[in-house]
Amino acid sequence: MPKNIAEEIIEAEAKARQIVHDARSEGARIVAQAKTEAEELSKESRQKYHRTLRDTILQLEEEAEKESGSIIEKGRAEAGSLVRDRGSRIEDVASWAAGEVIARYGSSKG
Repeated sequence: MPKNIAEEIIEAEAKARQIVHDARSEGARIVAQAKTEAEELSKESRQKYHRTLRDTILQLEEEAEKESGSIIEKGRAEAGSLVRDRGSRIEDVASWAAGEVIARYGSSKG
């Protein structure tokens, strides 16, 4: 009878070793799978962030382009208004400056 018990113990130990080996293998497989899934999720998240950032930048550039056009038009209108309002003064100042230059340095005609 002791021989059967010893054989049963040896068989039980062998089964236990196999169970532990299988559990370790399964654990390693699960860890590797989880790592792969985490890397994939991280990659997808990064790509989504870059797409969102790129779309936001493009939208802001379009808005800035529209706004800059209206600012440029407003500036042109103001400049035109200034020229119209002070056109005679511009001619007077230009004549005065030309006279000062001629008086100081002389005329190139003579």
